[in-house]
Amino acid sequence: MKIALITMLIFFTAGLISAQEYKIPVQNSRDGKLVLKNFIGDLPIEGYAGNDIIITSASSPEHFTPPEKAKGLKAIYPSGTDNTGIGLDVQKNGNQITVTCLLPFTSEGEYKIRMPDNFAIEMESPCERSSDVTIENMKNEIDINNCQGITLKNVTGPLVLHSIAGDVNVTFGAINSDKPFSITSVSGDIDITLPVKTATTLTLETISGAIYSDFEIAETQKNLKRIGGNDFEIPLNGGGFKFNVYTVSGVIYLRKGN
Repeated sequence: MKIALITMLIFFTAGLISAQEYKIPVQNSRDGKLVLKNFIGDLPIEGYAGNDIIITSASSPEHFTPPEKAKGLKAIYPSGTDNTGIGLDVQKNGNQITVTCLLPFTSEGEYKIRMPDNFAIEMESPCERSSDVTIENMKNEIDINNCQGITLKNVTGPLVLHSIAGDVNVTFGAINSDKPFSITSVSGDIDITLPVKTATTLTLETISGAIYSDFEIAETQKNLKRIGGNDFEIPLNGGGFKFNVYTVSGVIYLRKGN
């Protein structure tokens, strides 16, 4: 029993030591923005009521250590300089932070990000680098151009989201914006959960998919029954800000939230 306990403790301690953290002090205000470029692998992002952007890598320190033969030499990257020790280039301009992943697309940093919840997020990665993105608990604009899946939970928008081959899943906590929203995909489904009293003018379009909803949409009921090739506008709760949803071959799901 003692040996098993010691073994577990060693593994747990090793995990703590291997996780590396980099903090960027900022002001948690709505004029703040985090720009993320060229990240590899799944990237979970969580908002919190704090004043630091905290980037954690679960990769071991050896993952970022140059080989012995490179002693006395500097690593050269096409997109910047590793000024974090975890394979990232960080540039700060006032309350706008740009973080570029420098790792080759064959390598993953196993990053996680915690950030001030009032910040805006902009993210773009080429297809050979991008993977699933998950964002929770953010209260500002989110702009993502990704090849794989996008999942947002408890967000307020405004949103501009595009995925090529992944599903897009969005659950709103509330909507505090009158700016236009846009969610598009090529081959993935789009699943949106809206607060039930949201006043918005929705444009829903799918070329070869279908559209399903549990909202009461009497004026477009005939269109909703037509499976495939749907394209129509819905003034939800009397209409309001513009919300465009488009997919080529995916299915659109529009659900009632709280």
